[in-house]
Amino acid sequence: MRFKFGTYSLKIKTYNSSELGIEKEHPNLDFTIRQKVFHFWFIPLFPVDKFWKVKRSDTGEEVLETTPKMRNAIDLKVLKQKSPIWSYSGSIVIAIPLLLLMGYFLYGVVDNAIDNVNKNVAKNNRIDNKEELVKAPEINDLYTFKTLDVDIVTDMNGHFVKYKPSYFSSPTKVDYVVNYISKDSIGFEFIKSRNYSNHTFGFKQEFRLSKNELILATKNYQDLKIQKYPNEVGAKTKDIVGVFEIVRGEEMDVN
Repeated sequence: MRFKFGTYSLKIKTYNSSELGIEKEHPNLDFTIRQKVFHFWFIPLFPVDKFWKVKRSDTGEEVLETTPKMRNAIDLKVLKQKSPIWSYSGSIVIAIPLLLLMGYFLYGVVDNAIDNVNKNVAKNNRIDNKEELVKAPEINDLYTFKTLDVDIVTDMNGHFVKYKPSYFSSPTKVDYVVNYISKDSIGFEFIKSRNYSNHTFGFKQEFRLSKNELILATKNYQDLKIQKYPNEVGAKTKDIVGVFEIVRGEEMDVN
């Protein structure tokens, strides 16, 4: 398939000698300003240049020889003449879907950024609320702990980098009720038939944790010593625990 592109021109404005103020010296002349455009398949993409031609108004014969006064008069009009909007029509047609696509993309980026900000604000608010409840605990506060299996990630030299969630693991939630409070620590007892669990999933029936440990666990998973079988030092797989939720003001049936 052969592509057709190039340039052509169209008339955009015509002035007579009287409009140019040269009717005494050069009567019966028409000065036509033409817009030259670059086209693709004759669809104008953008303007290239403007030029003018002179014809006799009575015969239509083209005038090839011009005087400085004629040229100065029409050149002033050409300088003030703006390129018509149609000379950009092809570029506009191409630009519209691109602008729509860009707008859709930017809308998605902004919407996603706002959503992430809202999620982070909500998360921080939840963390702040949990931290306040840890700092001022009450008997029968309901704590939901969330445990996750993770695998060790090492660099090429075998040195520890981080832990990542195990491929086949999924978080497990289990409920405990506060049954002991001291200045620096909180005691917990497993409670059945609550929001998430009826058994301890390898957790101890009762345990105590410092408030500092619990505050850290409200923000990120920690290696809390609350399992029946603690993680071994340097283990490739381990269980880490976070404080998922703290509920206050509900009646508890402790079994």
